[in-house]
Formats: sequence, structure tokens, C-alpha cells
Amino acid sequence: MSTTETTETRNKAIIRRVFDEFVNQGDFSVVDEIYSDDMIDHQPLPGAPEGLEGVRYTIAGLREGFPDLHVTIEDMSAHADHVVIHNTWRGTHLGEFLGMAPTGQSIGFRGVVVWRLKDGLICERWGIGVESNMLAELGMRRLAPAARGKAHAARRTGVSTVTGLLPVRQGRAEAWKRLQAELSGPRLREYEASRRRAGIVKESFWKQDSNGTEVVVHSLEARDPGLAGRRLRESKDPFDIWLRETALDVYGIDPWAELAEGRAAEAGHGWSSVTAELAPVVEI
Repeated sequence: MSTTETTETRNKAIIRRVFDEFVNQGDFSVVDEIYSDDMIDHQPLPGAPEGLEGVRYTIAGLREGFPDLHVTIEDMSAHADHVVIHNTWRGTHLGEFLGMAPTGQSIGFRGVVVWRLKDGLICERWGIGVESNMLAELGMRRLAPAARGKAHAARRTGVSTVTGLLPVRQGRAEAWKRLQAELSGPRLREYEASRRRAGIVKESFWKQDSNGTEVVVHSLEARDPGLAGRRLRESKDPFDIWLRETALDVYGIDPWAELAEGRAAEAGHGWSSVTAELAPVVEI
């Protein structure tokens, strides 16, 4: 096992402790063991102080509002000092939460979280859809988008989410920006049509820079992600061919071919590949 593999395995285990021990079990002593003193949470609960106290404040607030809070890690990927997870949050609103009296409402929602670690300690956290989805479930529109309608929710029944990390090849950052500009601009309709043909419900690319490393979080939702990947890999449509070739230039791999190959490690982990600003989020 290489040094990189050892580091990534260690980092995954640390992130698992966040949920297995801290969030789900309420063991706050874990904070001093796995978080850096200057930890930065980019999406804490409103009113949270900085540093470790902010970490404790956020989880304490969540557990007070949802005493039975439980988070399941659906998949996990790692690249260098970054770990990304797709998870499902469940709980019952039995306590006051952000000034909202208990409603007794059961909630369940999904989100993506990106973590950066250094020397075995968590340094930064970015939540993608976690807080907004939770607030939307409770109908707290002043802080989150309105909850989606019943028809939309029904349409997404049975949809699976696959999330992975893609680091951009050296010297290809500008090419990545041009690609996203194409997909969100002149080629948007072709892109949307391509995703409908493949059976993809939603796809997003979210780039963050940290310590000189550019990492893209690629999240895809489909009823059968593997089938969607095979359709895109084998498609003879000119747009799909162009996108595969461009992806190979930017990332060094074809992310959708990875799906076709079923690149999912042991249960609880997701496919992870080589890599690469918030880019288009396409929902069909």
C-alpha cells in the first residue's frame, strides 16, 4: 500500500468517526481528537462561534432539535487530503431548533459534504445541500429554498446518488472553466438532452480550491447510475463523444466510464477517480 493510499484510508476512517461517534452517538470528546484547533466550518449553524466551539455548537444544536438524529454515509471517496461523502440524514423534530418550536415532524434528506484534513486532523468542512435541505424539510423558507412539491419528490423515488472526487490535471484549470462555460451556455440544451437519454435525473460539478489543490465534487443522480454510465460511454451521439474527449483532456479519465465499470469499493464507499467554482447543476 502506497503512502497516498495509507493517508486516504486514514482520512476516511477519521470522517467515519465524525458520524459514528460524534453526530450519531453524541460523544463530544471526539472533537479534541480528530479536529484541528483552527478548524473552519464553512456552513455552521447560524450563531456558531469559530473553531472547535463552533463544531460543538453546531452538533449540539442539531442533537437538541433532533434527539434521534442519525446520519448514514451512503458513499465516500478520497483524494490526497480531501474526503467527500454523500449521506442521508434522518431524525424527528422533538426539540427547539433555530428558534422553531418542536413540530414532531420526521425528516429525511440527502447532502454532500467535503472535508479537508492535514496530518490526521480535520481542518475544513463544506456542506453542499445539507443545511438547506434540512431547513427546507421544516419549511423554514427564510433560510432555505422552499420544499419541493409532492410530484417532484415522487418522481425522485428510487433514485440513487453517486458522488466522487475529480482532481483537474496540471495545467488544465482553464480548460475546466471553458468546459463548464460550454455546458451552462451554448451547449446547455445538448447537455440536458444527453442526460435525459442516459436516464440521469441530476448532475452537478462543484469545485473548491485548497492549498493549491483543485478538487471537483461530481455528483450524479439516476435510478441506475451504472446503466447511465454505460449509455454515455457507448453513445455515438456527437455531443456525448465531444464531452467524453473533453473530460479525458481535463481529468485524464472519463468519469461516466467509471460509473459503467461499477467503480464502487466496499459498502459505504463510492467510486473515486483522478480529478479535477460551482459549475452547472442540471436537473431533468
